[in-house]
Amino acid sequence: MRKEWWYVIVGLLSLYLAVPLSAGQFSVRTIPAVSTAKPPVIDGKLDDEAWQSAPVAREFIDPYTGKPAADQTEAYILYDNTAIYVAFYCHDSQPDAIVAREIRPGSQFPGEDTVTFQIDPYRSRDWANISAFIVNALGTQNERIAGGRAAKREWRGIWQAAVQRVPDGWTVEMRIPWEVLNYPNTNGAVNMSINFKRDHARTRIDYFWSDVTPMRRPELMGVWQGVRPPKAGNRKTLQFMSYLTPEWQDGGGEEVRAGLDVRYTPTPQLTGVLSMFPDFRNIEASVEGIEFSRSERFVEETRPFFMEGIRYFDLTEPYGIGRLFYSQRIAEFDAGLKLFGNLHPALSIGVLSTFRGERDRASVAHLRYSAGERGGWSIYGLLRRGSDNPQHDAYGTSGNIRFGNFRIGGKWIYAREGDTGGVATDVTLNYEVPRWFSGLRWMRIDPDFRASLGLIYFTDRQGLSWYTRYDNEFRQGAIRELEADVFLRDYTHCDGTPFEKGIQASLNVTLRSDHRIGIEHEVATFEGTHDRVFQVSVGGNVSNRFRQWNLRYEFGQRSDRDIRFIGFGITRRLFGKLDVGLNGSILRFDENRDQYILTVSWEFDELRALSARLVQRDGNVNWYLAYRSAGGVGQDMYVIIGDPNADRFTERIALKWVWAM
Repeated sequence: MRKEWWYVIVGLLSLYLAVPLSAGQFSVRTIPAVSTAKPPVIDGKLDDEAWQSAPVAREFIDPYTGKPAADQTEAYILYDNTAIYVAFYCHDSQPDAIVAREIRPGSQFPGEDTVTFQIDPYRSRDWANISAFIVNALGTQNERIAGGRAAKREWRGIWQAAVQRVPDGWTVEMRIPWEVLNYPNTNGAVNMSINFKRDHARTRIDYFWSDVTPMRRPELMGVWQGVRPPKAGNRKTLQFMSYLTPEWQDGGGEEVRAGLDVRYTPTPQLTGVLSMFPDFRNIEASVEGIEFSRSERFVEETRPFFMEGIRYFDLTEPYGIGRLFYSQRIAEFDAGLKLFGNLHPALSIGVLSTFRGERDRASVAHLRYSAGERGGWSIYGLLRRGSDNPQHDAYGTSGNIRFGNFRIGGKWIYAREGDTGGVATDVTLNYEVPRWFSGLRWMRIDPDFRASLGLIYFTDRQGLSWYTRYDNEFRQGAIRELEADVFLRDYTHCDGTPFEKGIQASLNVTLRSDHRIGIEHEVATFEGTHDRVFQVSVGGNVSNRFRQWNLRYEFGQRSDRDIRFIGFGITRRLFGKLDVGLNGSILRFDENRDQYILTVSWEFDELRALSARLVQRDGNVNWYLAYRSAGGVGQDMYVIIGDPNADRFTERIALKWVWAM
């Protein structure tokens, strides 16, 4: 064994001896389920008679210190056959310092005062089955539904929330219909995992009712005891969403396109989606960066069909071997069909097929058994058929099991394209405790491994890697957060010749002044060439997206050649309604590359906005202008000038109407 891997083993043993904490040291809180015959009016006021008999969750905890919050919170919960009712009373000794900015539903709320209700109706102790409902101090709502949902309000789920300011803080009420959730279809009482969370902007601390530790362990969520959910007949099982898009394009004449989506929920556990002639052209895709990379870059998915139930199709994690299913590989289709959900509280399924023309077809299937915090096991398969693509098949299995603070995992995958195929496999050993994570991975990917529906960064490699991360939050002093990690890898080709060997270390510090400073250093060899790269980054107002700025500078050598990279970004909110953002990337390597992205948006109200984006990339310029009236219940309407995803500006006007039924 090489000398550096003895250092890794010694480091792991030292970490194990130094931090012998386990989840067993933490207690799980409980709260009884109480039904109500007269549900509260959702107006943000806690004066309804129903709340007088509701059980109360008290004494919210700082997960990093284990101590109660200085400004406490009470949470209340009730239910009936139609909905779950949740209320929060957020006490604040400095109510004038409450922060609330976002007014658009579905927004993220970094640096704002918010409350969150989390629920796993299956009590699976698995983050994949946890839904979260978030409200800021203006009453703006967002949600993360277990498995993933598309953006249209009727499909994401219609739930209500209201907020009131009170002399010593603020209060919140929520009404979450059962039909928004997937839950056990049972005649008896069940226990469900829940938690209440408060993000306190002034102190920048997230407080929880049931202490899930800094690791956010799902098995430590609280227990809602004795819930009797309604039967499946109480929910709407069939939903339709259609669109109509007339377009006018210079030199291309006129075109009218239309499509239909159908969502079917035969049980509270299963969801089916059919998409006919979807409109991907008018969906703003993520812009791929120009940073140095020896492999293809990952681009986030934004298309509604693939966002529905997206977690059920995460076959493998993005690191290590890579993503066996990467939905961007399916650029277009005429019809798509998917079924996902739970066959049993511990058994989930995801099946997807797309069709284009008479021959092109892609399919994915995933069956997963979850043992909660103890681990899980999956089997999966993919195939692709078509006139433009060689025949592709892939199948595999993966699993993990936890012993105290250790987790052992592995996977085996076979993938072929045409007559060429090979195997990829890995074995992992992780050590996980609050503030620390450390993992060893052995991996081998055959030279002939062909996963054309996936994103596999490199094939023909084998070897070891070690990753260790430390993160902490501090309640006093100039430093608010600290993150440090080290990544060591040593890979050869499958015939034993050198492939890649290196070490990468980084340190990121967030100050109480809301500035962030980061440094990174990497030394490596790749296919016989050498890398030595330094990176420095700084940022300000990191918790306020309306006033952020950041700057990143990378310099050194890649493949024995000089490299320089500069990245920057700045955002500002002007006149209370106008959001402006500018991001830039400048790469000086074998070829000079530049990319600049300017975004402008004027929010008339929470549903209506006028926005524009300009992208300048390597001499090509594209821009588009769009008006939207969307995000609520009923019809959404868009007017788009230009093509959001073209390389250059296209003289084009498109109208789009979307309505749900």
